[in-house]
Amino acid sequence: MGDIRILPPELRNKIAAGEVVERPASVVKELIENSIDAGAGEISIHIQKGGEKLIRVSDDGRGMHPDDLMLCFQPHATSKISTEEDLFRIRTMGFRGEALSSIASVSRMRITSAPEDEPLGLSVLLEGGELREETRTSHRGTTVEVRDLFYNTPARKKFLKSQKTETRHIIETVTEAALSHPKIGFRLFINQSETINLSPARDIRERVLQIYGHDFIEGLHLLDEPPLTALFSCEGNFRHTRSHQYIFVNSRPIRDASLRHAVYTAYETVLPGERHPIFFLFIELPPSSVDFNVHPSKREARFSDKEGLYRMILEGIGKTLFPGRSMKPDAPSRVGPPLPSSPGKVSFSHDYTDSEPGVKTPSLLREDASPYGDIEHIYLGDVFIAYTTGEGITLLDHHAAHERILYEQLSGGNPPPGTEFLFPRQVRLSPARYRTILDHRELLGEMGIVVDDFGENTVIVRSVPSFLPETDLPGIISDIAESLEDITSRSPVEEIRERIAKTVACHKSVRGKVRLSREELLRLLSDLKGLRDPDHCPHGRPTRIHIGIEELKRMFKRI
Repeated sequence: MGDIRILPPELRNKIAAGEVVERPASVVKELIENSIDAGAGEISIHIQKGGEKLIRVSDDGRGMHPDDLMLCFQPHATSKISTEEDLFRIRTMGFRGEALSSIASVSRMRITSAPEDEPLGLSVLLEGGELREETRTSHRGTTVEVRDLFYNTPARKKFLKSQKTETRHIIETVTEAALSHPKIGFRLFINQSETINLSPARDIRERVLQIYGHDFIEGLHLLDEPPLTALFSCEGNFRHTRSHQYIFVNSRPIRDASLRHAVYTAYETVLPGERHPIFFLFIELPPSSVDFNVHPSKREARFSDKEGLYRMILEGIGKTLFPGRSMKPDAPSRVGPPLPSSPGKVSFSHDYTDSEPGVKTPSLLREDASPYGDIEHIYLGDVFIAYTTGEGITLLDHHAAHERILYEQLSGGNPPPGTEFLFPRQVRLSPARYRTILDHRELLGEMGIVVDDFGENTVIVRSVPSFLPETDLPGIISDIAESLEDITSRSPVEEIRERIAKTVACHKSVRGKVRLSREELLRLLSDLKGLRDPDHCPHGRPTRIHIGIEELKRMFKRI
């Protein structure tokens, strides 16, 4: 008796479900894509208990004939491709024919649909992929209900994260769909509470405005040169995380390190270390020049002219940021992580000169007596200071040192005095980040950041620590939310406080192009001296490096 066997259909379906249905957000994505392909003008999504108990997606699209409905949940059933050539001319969101069958195999599913020209439709109930019931009913468009996800695959169910985490992934999935299809209206209800309500928008810019608000979009450039439409950070409008970075190709959200690298390369000379640009890229290509048939999640794509896309993004963003400057990219023969300072990709000059406001020329200064004795220092670039008290030389990263000082003030439970705004500031957030801020507003208040719920994905900021700049408030609040998104309900308060402290400290700490006065430097050194760990920033980088006299002698081969 041999060892090879043909797997039974129910096991094959569950294996396919493991590829397509990673988590509740995967179900939401597949059902929304079906609604889009059906020509929906409005899509409504209802979620309960992070999608584990209920996912319901309703649309006002064309609907299905009863004969089609009885086939749609069968394996590899699709109306979107019929020949091998169709795989290389994909014009729809869904095409594999796996989604409904895979979802049905691991849930209790009801599909109700009616053709747009008939008053009655059909409703079918499936359990574990098996048909249990079919009835005629009055309906408009299509509604798919998915209940008790993974009820028959407990091994898969135990890998689900907390309800907050799964809900956040669902909100992000709906947000991506809304961004990529601005002319469709979207409503999302979480546990019967409306979280997203977006009416159809005229264009991409209006949709971004609906989701993120006026303050957010005012910090972005708009480039509209088909096949590329893009919204991206104005110079100086950067974030501490890679949130708010989206790439859409033919209305599909994708992940692509090379295209993201092109954006970072365009910002190469103006992007501070560990800061990230905001960008929304919308690319429309002939279906024959892009292949989405790479992975069941359809998150990856192959392009017939990858280098051409790279140049288009780099040159489009670069000429908007730096009008009149020549952009001469090298071909991206090797694509690695999208590092902000990848060398050799762009050739243009952007040197800071002595005439820029607030920037002093590097000079050797001799200070009067101080707690550090007779101190001399010199600037090496914009953030590094070399100073000596006669016993060797110390190299100081004053950005990292300032960050450490602020971090210990905040994380120690004794924040600096707060500044209460005379006119409280409204900050609009994405739906996911809005919920994160509200979940942690009590702890934020203890750290000097007082926020209240204003509704419609907006919070009211009433006060902040006195050292925080009001002008950067939307970025600060958004970055705090981003830093807390993977926090679970079981995370200790100290971990949450530490993440908030790191984010806030990094926003305020001294940046490049800012030169400290004599008094500021001495105060910085004095504050640094009294810290628990004066030699490292909150991220573990050194704040200072000391080279003693004996080491200098060895370096010059005097001993």
